[in-house]
Amino acid sequence: MRRWVDEMLRGAAGRGRMHMPGHKGVAPFPQPDLYALDTTELDGTDDLFRPHGAIVRAEERYAARVGAGATLFLTGGATAGIHAMLSLWTREGDTVLLSRRCHLSAINACIVAGLKPVWIQTTVSEDGYAYVTERDVLAAIRRHPEASAVLLTHPDYLGGMFPLGAGAEEAHARGMRLLADEAHGAHFPWMEGRLSAGDQGADAWVQSCHKTLPALTGTAVLHLRDGGDAARARALVARIGSTSPSYLLVRSIDDAFAWMEAEGAPRLRETQRLLARLRGELPSMGYADGSASLRSRIGGNYQFDPTRLVIDAPQRGGALAAALAARGWDVEAGDPWRIICIVTAMDGARELSGFADALRQIQPEPVSVKPRTWMPSSMPEQVMTPRQAVMAETCLYPLSAAEGRVTAVSAGLYPPGVPLVVPGERLGRETLELLRSAPGAHCFGLEKEEIRCVV
Repeated sequence: MRRWVDEMLRGAAGRGRMHMPGHKGVAPFPQPDLYALDTTELDGTDDLFRPHGAIVRAEERYAARVGAGATLFLTGGATAGIHAMLSLWTREGDTVLLSRRCHLSAINACIVAGLKPVWIQTTVSEDGYAYVTERDVLAAIRRHPEASAVLLTHPDYLGGMFPLGAGAEEAHARGMRLLADEAHGAHFPWMEGRLSAGDQGADAWVQSCHKTLPALTGTAVLHLRDGGDAARARALVARIGSTSPSYLLVRSIDDAFAWMEAEGAPRLRETQRLLARLRGELPSMGYADGSASLRSRIGGNYQFDPTRLVIDAPQRGGALAAALAARGWDVEAGDPWRIICIVTAMDGARELSGFADALRQIQPEPVSVKPRTWMPSSMPEQVMTPRQAVMAETCLYPLSAAEGRVTAVSAGLYPPGVPLVVPGERLGRETLELLRSAPGAHCFGLEKEEIRCVV
């Protein structure tokens, strides 16, 4: 009998990986039969939600490395950590400040917890990069002293970020908690400089181990500045997670940590050196360093993760991604302007040299028509809270007939999983045009050509 998923995964294996997961198809340590290790909560195997043995020791070791008061291992990805963070210091009806570039899971957390999101001013550059600045964050905190917490994405999908120290200080002065979705920064503890949100005053920050560390998909860690918050945080994670967490995933977190402790720092330095050389070669291939071009336009104290490779594509990112895929190299994403590549400590000279060779084979042919931005030029009108919209009576409407209606779902493009519209917002013509023009396989929240709205 055919094993369809096995065939699918074997077909994807062996290709060049410039995307997550961060292990890049290579185990950090020799692997035994994983079925032999798969087990449940026994006297000798600990309990992820009530740990007392090996898991506690592994978590404490991780916390000491990152400077946290407590670290919780997660098998539900950073999503579980974001839900826990947003519920830890808030109550139903509280206001939370969010970047419009927040992940879909943050919106879902607001729905589950009954929170009211207030959006921090977002700037969209002419080449479609949506970002918030330190000034915007400080202004939002001062304008909404009633907020209980502010959640920032640090770094974002393209590796962009600004120092959080001033925001943390301003938030704490007003009794708010500063939270960080650091899903793409799990490697920061092994890099030079104080890049992590935890080094810059965050009260809690969550990292996806599977994005940039050699860990299996679905693994993450939630770090808390005050270890006294660990018990309630663990109860919140247990509330939304499976009662049968995979110990293979828990093991994967500990294995990734052990490998990073042994080899991570020098490997990341080598990764940065190799990427710097590749970026220097891009102009001769007809391309440009996307991070450098964005940084020059944004200015200020904005910086980009030096291990995230972003390449401006004259022929558009989707076309370049397809051309690379035809040559056996899969990138993380391609948008109308660029491609995004996730490079980790598991990538070495052989991998990056092979990727560069594939780039050299592709002649960029500039497209004369300027692509449109994927973000609306203005914020949709917020009519009700996300929870109110989700719990209301709803109906499916064709996109062609949904203008002016209040959406009951989050809808947008994936990756990066950033909603164009969230529940409780009124659908405008521009947003609907963006959803209609999005490739179906990369659009979430729609049911074919229909969207669920409040009746």
